[in-house]
This record gives sequence, C-alpha cells and structure tokens, in this order.
Amino acid sequence: MSQPWYEVGKWSIDVNMNPVLSEALTEFTSRIDERLFRRLSGEAICIVDSAPSASTVRVMAAPSPSPDSPNEDHSIYLVVFRPDVVRLTPRAALGEVAHQFAHLVFRLEHGVDSQSLPAGREMADNLATAWGFKDEIEANAAERMRLDAQGSPAGASESPPSEKSPRKKRSGRGRTSLAS
Repeated sequence: MSQPWYEVGKWSIDVNMNPVLSEALTEFTSRIDERLFRRLSGEAICIVDSAPSASTVRVMAAPSPSPDSPNEDHSIYLVVFRPDVVRLTPRAALGEVAHQFAHLVFRLEHGVDSQSLPAGREMADNLATAWGFKDEIEANAAERMRLDAQGSPAGASESPPSEKSPRKKRSGRGRTSLAS
C-alpha cells in the first residue's frame, strides 16, 4: 500500500480536493489491511468533496462495458463528502472517510445500502471501528454534534446529495481527475 491515495486503482478524484480530506484519504489507505486495499482499489470509485448536505455513497451505472467484463456494464461508486469537512480536525476527518468507505463496503460485499437503513450509521461506525478507526469515529461523532449545534448546513443525517450530472473527465499523470 505504498501508493498515494490518488493513484489507487480505478479511483477518480475531484481536482479541487481540499487538503483536510486529501490527508484523511492518504491516512485511510495507508492504515487499511491489504485485503481491503485490494478490494477497494479494484472498484471504479469517484471521490468528490462537495456534497450540498451530508456525506454519502451512491452508485452510478456506467453505460459502457467494463474492460474486465465486456459483456456486462459496470458501476461507478460515488463517495461524496460534506463541504464542512474542512472544519473537522484531521482525526475527525479521517473518521468521516472511514465511515463513508464502510458504507461502500456494505454495498460491495453485501449489496446493502446501509445509508438507507435506520441502523446504517451505527453499522458503518462499527465496521470502521473494526478496521482500527475507533478514535477517529468517536472524534467525528463529537465534532459533528458540535457543528450541528452551531447550525452547520451538513447535519447529522446522511441524506443523498442533489443529483448532478458528472463533470468532464481529464487525465492527469498517474490518475484520472474530474475537471472543475
């Protein structure tokens, strides 16, 4: 797992990724185990840090066949983070990243949209904790409560972001990024 997070497998990133989220993603990929790293790096994941309300994981069916399976369409998983992630400490931001990737793993390995379940937040927190992010999950929960009390636009709910069409892709050195 020596690759920087922006060079992980088939991932695409927002070219305007804020430094707090960038550091959290780097730390996340450096701390997860090899099996999970391989599983996630094999998926087409688009990471964006500008959800209008709350962080979320969504699936977008790609209209083109997968290079690995030409007879089947593939899915692109959108991991979108709240705009106020920049107001979190690095530890709490890492908790947000681990939490959202836990939701993604429930989708990938169990076909479950855990964000739509009443206990989904707790399920994702428990999985991220099992991966070794207990302190970060607790920091995230505490800081989210503080932000919610201050009237942050990104409340404690995990409602999906408004639908937007994907932005034009631009290739970069060693990675694919979304143009702003």
